[in-house]
Amino acid sequence: MIHLTGKRSMLVILLVLVFLITLVNGSLLAATKKITVQTPPVASALPILWMNETGVLGNDIELDIKISPDHQRAVALIAKNEIDMMITGVNVGAKIFNKGIDVKLLNTNIWAVDYLLTKGFKASSWADLRGKTLSLPLKGGPLDFLARYFLNKNGVDPEEVKLVYQPSANGARYFQLGKLDSIILPEPLVTVTLAKAKDAYLSLDLQQEWAKLHNGDDRIPYVGLFVSGKFSRENAELTERFNQYYKEGVNWVNSHPQKAAALGAKYFNLPVKVIRASFNRINLNCYPEGESFKLIEAYFNEILKIYPELIGGRLPNEYFYF
Repeated sequence: MIHLTGKRSMLVILLVLVFLITLVNGSLLAATKKITVQTPPVASALPILWMNETGVLGNDIELDIKISPDHQRAVALIAKNEIDMMITGVNVGAKIFNKGIDVKLLNTNIWAVDYLLTKGFKASSWADLRGKTLSLPLKGGPLDFLARYFLNKNGVDPEEVKLVYQPSANGARYFQLGKLDSIILPEPLVTVTLAKAKDAYLSLDLQQEWAKLHNGDDRIPYVGLFVSGKFSRENAELTERFNQYYKEGVNWVNSHPQKAAALGAKYFNLPVKVIRASFNRINLNCYPEGESFKLIEAYFNEILKIYPELIGGRLPNEYFYF
């Protein structure tokens, strides 16, 4: 037996304590789970930012939130399991799922966001766009589908309208300068553009136009939260917990719009007042799964009639849904 006394004894005790502290800290770090999420700077991101600010997921969860409008990069990253979750268009998720990328839809959260703005005249119907320029962000994209869908349903051949394709931010600038007759934009670009463009009108609410053709229901499933299939299988309980807290975050945004706008302003490079005003024309909600499923199927079935490739050519099967 070895007996230690005096300074040597104290030194050994200190070394043991340092070792134990290091071991405990290392164990805690090892137990911390990181969730990496990419999201554009849109209202759908606010519940995730709320989760991060409040720490509701617990001290053992680290949220790595990447804010970027680059949906293609998000798709590439989730396909390689370099991010765990992403916010993107519901149709985008369906398309990549049907192309073989392992993702699941956790929830659909934005159901109203797009509007038709006109310059120098107020359109009371789609027929008023005959012979006019209409700016859309992407040929074959969701807004291209909706524009053609509404034109056709209102007896207007899309060929009678001069469709111009360019990114929304570019289109908004040209619209403000009077170089475009009309444009379909999402919030908060609607609020920003109406504030900057003289003689501009919010002519048509795309959600109300949809309601006219769908038994009065104005909900369009635009945006969803997606999870990597691999992550969801390996972390089923955590994925479910994240989804539940996301829904609580949606309720927080709707109950505290001023605070939510201030939170968004920290990350979106937009004034609080613009974000707050945009909430008036955004439907951020998570509806019951069965209800959401029916609305998504109705939307997808309409897409299949005009732009089937927009969702990968077919309805996604049951494995698409978490």
